[in-house]
Amino acid sequence: MSIHFFEEYAGHDLQQSAGNVIAIYFTDELVIKDGKVLFRAVCAGDEAMRPNSPVTPTLFDAEYLGSHCRKISEARARDIHPRLFAYLDTLA
Repeated sequence: MSIHFFEEYAGHDLQQSAGNVIAIYFTDELVIKDGKVLFRAVCAGDEAMRPNSPVTPTLFDAEYLGSHCRKISEARARDIHPRLFAYLDTLA
């Protein structure tokens, strides 16, 4: 299993960062629900659109990644969203 990091943006134009990162677990297991492809992930909740928001584990819609996110390095992800890594470190 590998983790990929995606910077979340406030809109489809990908111009203004939301200040949060989505950690997606890429595995051989694919989750499909209601016709959508979902990834196991850790990210800020729907209502938390503040930079460095608290995070929670979830199933995340793959389509949203393409429309509101860009893949980034772990180093950049750590700079943008320290709370995400505080949570991930508790899992290790």
